[in-house]
Amino acid sequence: MDAQVLALREDGSSYSAIARRLELAHAVDAHRSFVRALGAHEGAERQRLVEHEEARLDRLERRIRDRDAAEPEKVIRRLQGVDKLREAIRR
Repeated sequence: MDAQVLALREDGSSYSAIARRLELAHAVDAHRSFVRALGAHEGAERQRLVEHEEARLDRLERRIRDRDAAEPEKVIRRLQGVDKLREAIRR
Protein backbone atom coordinates (compact mmCIF):
# COMPACT_ATOMS: atom_id res chain seq x y z
CA MET A 1 0.00 0.00 0.00
CA ASP A 2 2.80 2.46 0.88
CA ALA A 3 4.32 2.08 -2.59
CA GLN A 4 0.91 2.79 -4.16
CA VAL A 5 0.53 5.93 -2.08
CA LEU A 6 4.01 7.07 -3.06
CA ALA A 7 3.30 6.49 -6.75
CA LEU A 8 -0.02 8.35 -6.59
CA ARG A 9 1.57 11.26 -4.75
CA GLU A 10 4.39 11.40 -7.30
CA ASP A 11 1.70 11.54 -10.00
CA GLY A 12 0.30 14.64 -8.29
CA SER A 13 -2.63 13.27 -6.29
CA SER A 14 -3.57 15.00 -3.06
CA TYR A 15 -3.63 13.03 0.16
CA SER A 16 -7.42 13.30 0.17
CA ALA A 17 -7.66 11.92 -3.35
CA ILE A 18 -5.28 9.10 -2.48
CA ALA A 19 -7.34 8.22 0.60
CA ARG A 20 -10.54 8.10 -1.44
CA ARG A 21 -8.97 6.03 -4.22
CA LEU A 22 -7.38 3.50 -1.87
CA GLU A 23 -10.37 3.51 0.51
CA LEU A 24 -8.40 4.83 3.47
CA ALA A 25 -10.39 6.38 6.31
CA HIS A 26 -8.66 9.78 6.25
CA ALA A 27 -6.18 11.87 4.27
CA VAL A 28 -3.81 11.65 7.24
CA ASP A 29 -3.67 7.88 6.70
CA ALA A 30 -2.44 8.49 3.15
CA HIS A 31 0.14 10.96 4.48
CA ARG A 32 1.41 8.47 7.06
CA SER A 33 1.72 5.84 4.35
CA PHE A 34 3.63 8.30 2.16
CA VAL A 35 6.07 9.05 4.99
CA ARG A 36 6.62 5.32 5.55
CA ALA A 37 7.26 4.82 1.84
CA LEU A 38 9.66 7.73 1.83
CA GLY A 39 11.53 6.15 4.74
CA ALA A 40 12.08 3.02 2.67
CA HIS A 41 14.26 5.00 0.25
CA GLU A 42 17.80 6.22 0.82
CA GLY A 43 20.39 8.46 -0.75
CA ALA A 44 19.73 10.22 -4.03
CA GLU A 45 16.33 8.59 -4.55
CA ARG A 46 15.07 9.76 -1.17
CA GLN A 47 16.44 13.24 -1.82
CA ARG A 48 14.63 13.33 -5.17
CA LEU A 49 11.35 12.30 -3.54
CA VAL A 50 11.76 14.88 -0.76
CA GLU A 51 12.49 17.61 -3.31
CA HIS A 52 9.34 16.69 -5.26
CA GLU A 53 7.25 16.79 -2.10
CA GLU A 54 8.81 20.11 -1.04
CA ALA A 55 7.88 21.56 -4.44
CA ARG A 56 4.28 20.35 -4.02
CA LEU A 57 4.14 21.87 -0.54
CA ASP A 58 5.57 25.15 -1.88
CA ARG A 59 2.76 25.28 -4.44
CA LEU A 60 0.19 24.48 -1.75
CA GLU A 61 1.55 27.27 0.44
CA ARG A 62 1.26 29.77 -2.43
CA ARG A 63 -2.33 28.68 -3.13
CA ILE A 64 -3.25 29.07 0.54
CA ARG A 65 -1.70 32.54 0.73
CA ASP A 66 -3.47 33.66 -2.46
CA ARG A 67 -6.84 32.04 -1.82
CA ASP A 68 -7.20 32.94 1.85
CA ALA A 69 -5.41 36.30 1.91
CA ALA A 70 -8.52 38.06 3.21
CA GLU A 71 -8.67 35.73 6.21
CA PRO A 72 -5.32 35.94 8.04
CA GLU A 73 -6.38 33.53 10.81
CA LYS A 74 -7.22 30.89 8.23
CA VAL A 75 -3.89 31.44 6.46
CA ILE A 76 -2.00 30.97 9.73
CA ARG A 77 -3.90 27.81 10.63
CA ARG A 78 -3.46 26.24 7.20
CA LEU A 79 0.22 27.15 6.98
CA GLN A 80 0.77 25.47 10.33
CA GLY A 81 -0.61 22.32 8.71
CA VAL A 82 1.79 22.69 5.80
CA ASP A 83 4.66 23.10 8.28
CA LYS A 84 3.69 19.79 9.90
CA LEU A 85 3.73 18.10 6.50
CA ARG A 86 7.20 19.51 5.86
CA GLU A 87 8.50 18.34 9.23
CA ALA A 88 7.30 14.79 8.58
CA ILE A 89 9.34 14.42 5.38
CA ARG A 90 12.53 15.83 6.88
CA ARG A 91 12.88 13.12 9.52
